[in-house]
Amino acid sequence: MKIRKLTPSDRDSFFELTNTVVEALENKDFLIPMTKEEADATFRDDSEDVVLGAFIDEKLVATLGLFHDIRDYYEVLPNKYLTFKGAEIGEAMVLPDFRRNGLMNQLVEALQTYIQSSRLDYLLATAHPDNVSNHLIQNADFTLHKVFERRGYTRNMYIKELHRA
Repeated sequence: MKIRKLTPSDRDSFFELTNTVVEALENKDFLIPMTKEEADATFRDDSEDVVLGAFIDEKLVATLGLFHDIRDYYEVLPNKYLTFKGAEIGEAMVLPDFRRNGLMNQLVEALQTYIQSSRLDYLLATAHPDNVSNHLIQNADFTLHKVFERRGYTRNMYIKELHRA
């Protein structure tokens, strides 16, 4: 297995993974897929954002991203965080046939380098209230702050303080 940053040439593989994961979901509200416009901005060579991919035999089987533009959350973010530097962890996806093999743990570990170099004060994560990922987020020392609506989807908002926040 190889983990690396996705590039513009991985865009089609990323959307294939997304479509397969969404199709396999019992509850389609568990994932808010990245739009084509968001992908174009994220996969640019000069983007501050990063999406890591896990590849097995050259096939993209899992992803995890770090996104610095969190303006979408300003209206629902607790006020104390508005003056600090934060980023969202998202696009956490694993193909159904590759789940429960520790791939997400390896992606989380690989993403730590990017998190540390970004000098962030906090991380933001969201999940549908019934998604199993809530347990993983809480086990990673994130604190539940609120339930809110994003793009018509109900989400739990979690925050993990890293420095000053």
